[in-house]
Amino acid sequence: MKTLLTFLTLCFTALPFNQCSQSHSSTHNVAFEYREVYLPERFEPEMKDLWLDNVDIDWGLWGHNLSRILPDNPSRSIYATIDGHSTEEQFCFSSDQLYRYIVSYIVDIYGEQKPERFAILPNDNDIVCQCEQCRAKGCKQDDATPAVQFILERLAKRFPMHLFFTSSYLTTRSVPTQPMPENTGVLVSAMDYGLCASPTKQEEDFMRLVGQWCAVSKHVYIWDYINNFDDYITPYPIFTIMQRRFKLYKDAGVRGIFLNGSGDDYSSFSRLKLHILAALLEDTDTDWRECLHEKCQELYPVTGDCIAEFIINQEEMVEANGKTLPFYQGMAVARDVYLDEETFIRFHDQLESLLPKTQKKERQEMTQLYNALALTRLEIKRLHADITGQNLLDELKEAEGTGIRIYSESFWTLDSYIRDYREMLAQAQAMQTKNRLQGAQLTALTPLDEGYRDISILTDGLTGLPSNYHCGHLISSADPELKIAIPTNLGVRHLRVELCYNIQFHIALPQSLKLTAGGKEIAVRHPVPSGIVGRYTVDFDVPASAGGTLVLAVERNKEERTMAIDEIAGW
Repeated sequence: MKTLLTFLTLCFTALPFNQCSQSHSSTHNVAFEYREVYLPERFEPEMKDLWLDNVDIDWGLWGHNLSRILPDNPSRSIYATIDGHSTEEQFCFSSDQLYRYIVSYIVDIYGEQKPERFAILPNDNDIVCQCEQCRAKGCKQDDATPAVQFILERLAKRFPMHLFFTSSYLTTRSVPTQPMPENTGVLVSAMDYGLCASPTKQEEDFMRLVGQWCAVSKHVYIWDYINNFDDYITPYPIFTIMQRRFKLYKDAGVRGIFLNGSGDDYSSFSRLKLHILAALLEDTDTDWRECLHEKCQELYPVTGDCIAEFIINQEEMVEANGKTLPFYQGMAVARDVYLDEETFIRFHDQLESLLPKTQKKERQEMTQLYNALALTRLEIKRLHADITGQNLLDELKEAEGTGIRIYSESFWTLDSYIRDYREMLAQAQAMQTKNRLQGAQLTALTPLDEGYRDISILTDGLTGLPSNYHCGHLISSADPELKIAIPTNLGVRHLRVELCYNIQFHIALPQSLKLTAGGKEIAVRHPVPSGIVGRYTVDFDVPASAGGTLVLAVERNKEERTMAIDEIAGW
């Protein structure tokens, strides 16, 4: 479960970098004029030979960052008007003052002659200014395109040497009806185009949209994705899929591609991904398998063959099953779509056996990879309710010691994961002989959410991890309540319901939990959170006289989208 996929996840401004403003590839004959792979090794000296661009260097303004270039205490006239009141959550793109602020920033920092790129984008929300000027230009409650195009064209005319971009995202999805100025372009988000090795309806719709933008602009850039943003560590196969997409983009007339990866955070095989994707961006017909073997032999003389075999196996899996890779999901989906458990475990064990033979940089990188992949192996164990994993937690702690702190876009940390996992194992071991409901079959009496239909997770004996909602929770958006039937033939006289909540992701504690037997109320509980993220325990005593079906009714908090039932135990 995830909130809406964030389009422009890089919330910073590319402020002045005097050493470079012209694209690295301006004179290099390649498939796309702008090519970027946003992974941690992008700054390393060896990457200069890949002729890749870099958002930290090649843009004067990037992302949803207009607020970063404003003076202190700017004029209120630059902000959107909603219901007659101004709001700093969004801009008025008809504002003369906003235009003047942007002009001043460009003149003061970049001048007017040396070409530079600027992204002129609304803030990352669905608010559209409803002032008279914006409405007169054609803006609607869900469409800011006319006003954004207006300021874009003003800037393009004022600075003919610079290149100005809008986005195709949220309130700027509408394609202009007239050709855009020569020095303007668009960043088209591929968030609605799932990663799949086979043709899909999503692909058809997306490429139709791309074609519409290419008809009005000579600078169409695609913002695409190359990670599971909830899990940077579990290997994620994208070469086959990306090669297919690059060919489609090139044929459609796309001029630039930004591949959103893990940014500055560690992700598995990121160095190899940078090299292979750079080759595909230069020549979409590149034999990536041959390129992979060559690079593995060069970078990893001992472990390279093992790594190449594993990566190709993953690629063949997604090519064969034709399933769409998730942008945001946990291990349950990963093993169904792109990670074969047995193949991964064999690879992880083989990597361990080869480590003593490695040297210097290969030893350093492969030790870090091996230790980091302990997270993937722990997640596999968790799905099998296997409570042996202390050694893997120690290995993951070693990975943290090498500088891996964050393992997701949501800033989930290894430290929190390790702490929560240890707590889960301790509680599971303590309850192992006591819990009469472990392994018991519950019955959902109301529909379960898509992707969360395995109710056995509530009686697997493992509490969930509060720091990661993919780990051990049954996520539900049931309205008004989720009802669960609990076996009554196991002699349970005390029922414990574990809950998790994370307000950041709109996962709230339930409004109430009611336990009934044979339709008669036993008790009602009203949980109260203490903080933003945490676990909450609700206990019920079940009278010996209680007869009939035991039903737990969990009423959702209407102010939030979902709730997370963690574990149901009884003794």
